[in-house]
Amino acid sequence: MSTCMLPFIQALLRAPAEVGAVLPSSRHLAHAMAQVAAASDRGGSLLEIGAGSGALTRALVARFGRERLQVVECSPPLASVLRQRFPQLTVLEQRAEQVLTHAMQCADQMLVVSSLPFKSLPLRQARRVAKAYQDLVMRGGSVVQFSYGRLPPFPLSSGVPLRWQAQCRVWRNLPPATVWQLCRV
Repeated sequence: MSTCMLPFIQALLRAPAEVGAVLPSSRHLAHAMAQVAAASDRGGSLLEIGAGSGALTRALVARFGRERLQVVECSPPLASVLRQRFPQLTVLEQRAEQVLTHAMQCADQMLVVSSLPFKSLPLRQARRVAKAYQDLVMRGGSVVQFSYGRLPPFPLSSGVPLRWQAQCRVWRNLPPATVWQLCRV
């Protein structure tokens, strides 16, 4: 068993709705997410939310370097693994909505790369984070998010000039995933 699997399983057993997957993301999904993020990058802050065991973190470090990247993971076992694997990175052991509240000050250049499992999060939390992502994009930031299946990660609020744009489908992930970008219309 890899050094990342035990903390992943511990986090899954402790809070399955927060993990939202039965396996960590594949390197193929991580590479696709980093590629879509690079295409929408404008040089501002880079925030990875829901870092899990670090597959996407590794791809983001390879693509962007360590200087701009901050990592958010609310699971203590997984945050600990991330700190061990990436000692030069800032790993915030907080809920996404807490970090996003403070991040809105620099939203116009911010790039959020998210692996949050919106379909399994508690509804109230999912709504708060979804609203924060929409606010961030309305202020000029960017959000890249994946979801399993072909449906967007979450429905958009009515009246906002935003849309989900599917960027690619990653078949070499269990389950297969779609990488989305939240865009202004």
